[in-house]
Amino acid sequence: MSDGKVRKFLVASLVYLGITAVTLLVVDLACMALGLFPPSHNYGDPTLGWRPAGTSDQPQVGRCTEFMTGQTVTYARNEDGIRTSLSRSARTTDSGGVRIGVSGDSHTDLCAPNEEAHPGVLESALDSAGVPSSVLAYGAGKYSPLQAYLAFKEVLLPYRPRVFILNLYTGNDLYDILRVDDRPHFTATDSGYRIDPPVWLQYDDPKVRRRSRVLFAGRALADKMGIRQLSMRVGELRRMAGQHGGGLFGVFGYMRDLWKGREPSVGYSDAFTAQMLNQQLFFQRFPGSPEESMRRVRALLSLARKENPDLILVLSPLPSYQLTGEQPVDSILIRTLGRLPISYDEGVRQEAALYERLRGIAAAEGWEFVDNLTALRAYRGTERLFNTFDYHLTPVASAIVGRLEAALLLDTLRQRVPGP
Repeated sequence: MSDGKVRKFLVASLVYLGITAVTLLVVDLACMALGLFPPSHNYGDPTLGWRPAGTSDQPQVGRCTEFMTGQTVTYARNEDGIRTSLSRSARTTDSGGVRIGVSGDSHTDLCAPNEEAHPGVLESALDSAGVPSSVLAYGAGKYSPLQAYLAFKEVLLPYRPRVFILNLYTGNDLYDILRVDDRPHFTATDSGYRIDPPVWLQYDDPKVRRRSRVLFAGRALADKMGIRQLSMRVGELRRMAGQHGGGLFGVFGYMRDLWKGREPSVGYSDAFTAQMLNQQLFFQRFPGSPEESMRRVRALLSLARKENPDLILVLSPLPSYQLTGEQPVDSILIRTLGRLPISYDEGVRQEAALYERLRGIAAAEGWEFVDNLTALRAYRGTERLFNTFDYHLTPVASAIVGRLEAALLLDTLRQRVPGP
């Protein structure tokens, strides 16, 4: 093409782009002025990132689908979204008994009736032992340990609990505490750590109310095509990799491994990567990350002890299917690991070492420690401890965890009762 034709083509293209932009602007302004086609944003929570349930004026009924059986499970939440029979009015009344706040990720907010999840088992075990109790459980899928503690402060502390139990899932929580996307997070400073607000990626910033219909449509299209999520994910991983000893090639290698780790024959194809392999792969690819994770856990436990000097603080680590070591190991996990640069034994060693580090940190920071791993490994029953859909705890495992937590609290409470 001659220079003249190129110039005419560029001018015509710019004219059409300008007309399109002005048209979209006029349509957008008209829709905003007339209140037409309002965008439906998915705003996050400014304090916690997101919440498992909202608040209301009446007790709530939670529902979920137990995918192993296909049954719909219902369970009670009170007005504040807490899984408990204790109403909001209990904030200002003393009903007697020991109040216990429990928080964590999806292994706390299990798809099970309240009495079959480990907080419910804990409550019934204490009641049976002659210690009336009210257990208030507030967990959410994908919560980091920091989010779980902030949820305790925001939602559970107004009920004046005497005990706080932090359920820390060792299969992925030690990775989650490093993330900043859509969650409050630790940021290193010269004197330690500070808590910074979320970097909004999946959720919309609740402090920014966007009205543009055109921009919303463009963002929705980019989300549908996966472009925006991929771009944000790569950017976030590059930031994390730079902090923990990795580069861009490591990021793409890690993302490739996550894709290889998907297993379509499992009910939830990302079950293995979500529940344990993600953390294992990240810690292998970025060698500085395990130590930084431990530093942040220690900072969290130290902060909680400082802010709650009179409370009984309990760290209850929940091991993954891989660490628990149910035998025989599911063949689909072995097949999945065969596609990855990690092994089953390496994963067990890595998570076991982190579990023991948690035991030491808890003791150093004045927290009680529940050794769920030893008890789960000692289980010899015929029922599974983890389901085969998304590898979450089953009621059998929940019963073991709840009874262990009750036994520890019974000893601790008796030691704190003044003698004659």
